[in-house]
Amino acid sequence: MNDIETQVLEWLRTGSEDAADIVDLPWDVKEVERGMYIAEHPKMPFTLVVMFSNNFVHLVIPTSLETYGMDESDKLYVYHTLLELNERIYMMKFSLGKPNDSVNIRVDLDKASLSKEEFNDALTALAIGLLSGVSALGLEEEFVEKMFDRIVEMLLERIEKGYTYEQLMEFLTVKVGLDGKEAKELLDAVLEATEGS
Repeated sequence: MNDIETQVLEWLRTGSEDAADIVDLPWDVKEVERGMYIAEHPKMPFTLVVMFSNNFVHLVIPTSLETYGMDESDKLYVYHTLLELNERIYMMKFSLGKPNDSVNIRVDLDKASLSKEEFNDALTALAIGLLSGVSALGLEEEFVEKMFDRIVEMLLERIEKGYTYEQLMEFLTVKVGLDGKEAKELLDAVLEATEGS
């Protein structure tokens, strides 16, 4: 691993929950394979894939929007909308990935000149791109549902690891940002569902 790779992973892993910049949040970073990492933070509405190639750092938000099976008019509408957003939002771009021509949002950063400020700008551009795409395609309801499912999944992982009730509440209030009443209602419902299964 070279210096810039070490630095990028350090930028993601360290920080505080009340950070003003996305890069300064403490992301949970897991290595998937050599040169490829998954980074998540409950306050961010996406899972970030970080990949390193010879000269670039590639940041990708995979979405679950698959275009392969769409009829031609729907596909044309999606492609046209996303290409228009590519023109309007700087740094990031929409692209197609595997499987099934899934829509991805990505930024490619030159390793030679990468700074923490540029890295933060790239993360911000990705977030703006995601929210702009959701809005432009009218997918707000599905997006909120996926965000909720993601939070519940992260909560279930922590329950499985044996977190105490207090630690789970801290996760929901501090890391996710729910108020105490919402956090308690969600946690109680999830615990009740897991005990019943």
